Amino acid sequence: MKKTAAILSVATIGAMMVSSVTAFADQDIDGRLVDPTADVRVNGIIGEFDNTTIGPDPENMDEWVNVTLPTTALFYTTTDTEHEIITSPEYSITNHSAVGVTVTVSDVNSANLMDDVATLNINGISLFENGLPNVTPEVLFSIVGTSESEDEADFVKTFEFAGTSSATDTTEQNPSFNLVLNFEANRAED
Repeated sequence: MKKTAAILSVATIGAMMVSSVTAFADQDIDGRLVDPTADVRVNGIIGEFDNTTIGPDPENMDEWVNVTLPTTALFYTTTDTEHEIITSPEYSITNHSAVGVTVTVSDVNSANLMDDVATLNINGISLFENGLPNVTPEVLFSIVGTSESEDEADFVKTFEFAGTSSATDTTEQNPSFNLVLNFEANRAED
């Protein structure tokens, strides 16, 4: 009976070791139950890391991030609503990385002349309320990686601004701020 239990324990530990290696988890070796040897899969990167091709993860996961986005954006009021409604063109962020990327609205800073902005949001995420920053970090969207789809449209996500103005006069004003976005690689485990 003890011999059968020992064989089953060895088989169970062996199965756990194999599944641990493929899941990149730690493995435990107990010399009382099995031969104290183990295989460790070793991956390497020689040369400059290429984030457009699937391969082993670099030490710094931020190296996977490879996106294109605008350096400036515009919001404005519409004349057909007596300058009460704020809108914007549609802007895009394109992921060139082999892995997915999550884009988060982190903050706004360097706000200037925002007093007459009653509300302003980006894709429904609040940025300003009554002229004051009102940002709670929130995911804007995730974009799939080039190794995850063959449809180039999947690598592009869009954003736009919307809101309301409390200005009582239609004289041009030029409010501004810096939108702070955070990018994080979404590497699915192999």
